[in-house]
Amino acid sequence: MEAIDNNLNHNLQAIKDVNTDNFMTDVIEASKTKPIIVDFWAPWCEPCKQLTPILEAAVLKNKDKLVLAKINIDENQDIAAQLKIQSIPTVYAFYEGKVVDGFQGAQSNSEILAFIKKIIDLVGPGEDVASLLSMIGVCVEDRKWVEAMEIAQNILAIDPENNIAFAGLIRSMIGLHQFNDVREMSKAISEQIRISKPVSDALSILDSSEKAYKAKENIQDLEKKLKQKPNDLDLILEMAIALYGNGSISDCFDLLLSSIENDREWNDQAARKQLIEFFNTTGFQAKETILARRKLASLLFS
Repeated sequence: MEAIDNNLNHNLQAIKDVNTDNFMTDVIEASKTKPIIVDFWAPWCEPCKQLTPILEAAVLKNKDKLVLAKINIDENQDIAAQLKIQSIPTVYAFYEGKVVDGFQGAQSNSEILAFIKKIIDLVGPGEDVASLLSMIGVCVEDRKWVEAMEIAQNILAIDPENNIAFAGLIRSMIGLHQFNDVREMSKAISEQIRISKPVSDALSILDSSEKAYKAKENIQDLEKKLKQKPNDLDLILEMAIALYGNGSISDCFDLLLSSIENDREWNDQAARKQLIEFFNTTGFQAKETILARRKLASLLFS
């Protein structure tokens, strides 16, 4: 019963009736903390009756991020006149004490959702989310996959459409070898999130990571073959991929660099292309990548 009461209180705080007496407090001043969506309506307005429930539902889904203030213009003509409301429904978004966006007339559900998202995006991720995003970046670079996954899940609980958090989640799942789960998740997320650069970059390493992980089973066999043919560049490439899948990133990079030094043009620069692919998979700020990139530059430009 207490949980129901708390939820009701939160809903009442997210949607409120505003009049001339409390407009300054509940809209202007309150908008300095979070965006306030103001719905100007009247009882006789049929389009208002269609619009308001959609607005209310959208705001309740984001009640921690914004508030819906409903103003009956028949009862608050001073406010309507001051804001030059000429027709209804009219919706204004207030943030930091001023109008930042708005629209007039009936809108579709998708248009309202897009409007709400646009207003929420004005605020940015917030200090808590920004701090978590910074932490997830560090964890991914350090390959602390379990910790990175937990942080990503915490961010998505706060901001369900944060594409950077989704990218961190995908990279951590790949790091934990949950390849099929990543594929299933990529089908479930919206196309907008899937094609965003952070997420598309994260998904781009899926196949190469899985290939490397499966190749690690061949390390012992490849070691035997390389003892017999130490300069076989095909074997060296296979071993490098297997080493990467085994987590021996520095050894993998060194082996590919030795192949490039031996014959940089071999097989249409296959060793260099594989090295660049692994740079992307590992992260360009990882210490192994930074060191190997310096060595690669030295080889290519010497």
